[in-house]
Amino acid sequence: MINPGTAPLDDAQPDVAAANLEVFLTAVRDRVPAMGGDPLVRTAELSGDPVRDPAADRDGRFGWDLPFSDGSLLRVLMPGVELSRLRDDISAQAPCLYVNGTACWWNDAVARVAAEGLRMPL
Repeated sequence: MINPGTAPLDDAQPDVAAANLEVFLTAVRDRVPAMGGDPLVRTAELSGDPVRDPAADRDGRFGWDLPFSDGSLLRVLMPGVELSRLRDDISAQAPCLYVNGTACWWNDAVARVAAEGLRMPL
């Protein structure tokens, strides 16, 4: 069965995706304090501006690399459709974002990026 949220988006625009990314990153930063806790420790955090990578674009989703303080990058493909379709639609038809190649709906993508850099201590 194919997740309908992963279907190509014919009406997508890169400028809309860029605006969505700004809202997304604000949601990630707001979520970070709630992530982790004992026994997890944060070893990296978002650092710097997202870097646009047009070569990653596909199916109406536009690629950015999110840099982290440890030098790692997290690839996000952001749909270029109206924000309410991504964030507020709780149906299976809501367009998915891709985080490092994995399809995620908005809330799960926010949690995935906010959790990046959390590790178990050695």
